[in-house]
Amino acid sequence: MHIEEIIAKIVPIDRGCVKLAQTRFDNLIKPVGSLAKLEEMTSRYCGILGVYEKQDLDYPKRDLLVWCSIAEAEQAGKIIDAKWPVNVLAAETGGRCVALVVTSETEEDALEEGAALVQELVRESGLGLLGFGCLADVQDEMVRTAMAGGILQAAAMKVPVMLDGVATCKAAKKAAELAPQVLEYCFAGHVSAEEGAEEALDELHLSAPLRLHIPDGAGEGAALCFTLFNAGIKAFKEMETFEEAGVHAEKKEFSLAEQNKKEQGK
Repeated sequence: MHIEEIIAKIVPIDRGCVKLAQTRFDNLIKPVGSLAKLEEMTSRYCGILGVYEKQDLDYPKRDLLVWCSIAEAEQAGKIIDAKWPVNVLAAETGGRCVALVVTSETEEDALEEGAALVQELVRESGLGLLGFGCLADVQDEMVRTAMAGGILQAAAMKVPVMLDGVATCKAAKKAAELAPQVLEYCFAGHVSAEEGAEEALDELHLSAPLRLHIPDGAGEGAALCFTLFNAGIKAFKEMETFEEAGVHAEKKEFSLAEQNKKEQGK
């Protein structure tokens, strides 16, 4: 499938489902907004899938994809042999770590290569969530372009992508230049310690829930954020609303918003 056909399949997420999912969070027996980014991630995930009922939302099968060029073949080999930190961290959340070596020599081919690799992995393994890490230099245009193709393909298949590091953010920006709505399918895993990491996220209007001072974007942050992704879904599915519990609705004065106003007024 050519990249133009892939882009044509990318549709905006269902904002109605996002709103309804957030309404459920607001009605859970807890202060409104107290789960912060966990609520935002889960509500947006509901919008991606087009669901809002707790019984229709489940924990997605996931893989962590670590992209590189032939120059990083030795490190890729360690990932293939499960001897790299990302392997351990991905396994902790039930995911595999897959090294993808980009071999294209033109940007057009790289877009197609990245899209084809993601399509194959998603279809063969039934994946519902992808993490993106990168071993290549942030200026490696072929790897960046292949990741952009992979992000476009993931969005076309309604599979969210957890970004890790500057290179993956630049890939998302490149994908968004071709299909702006693709960013609705992108999540930020963490703010790495790389130069320009915060600026790269700001350009995408994304904020990350983790700041771990990891010096690169090889995928560790995305793998750890998989745990937070699960946590948000768990709260959505297993916590009760006031109505479900048969108790009174939360009083306005006990809401997180009102508590914050009181704190700011001190």
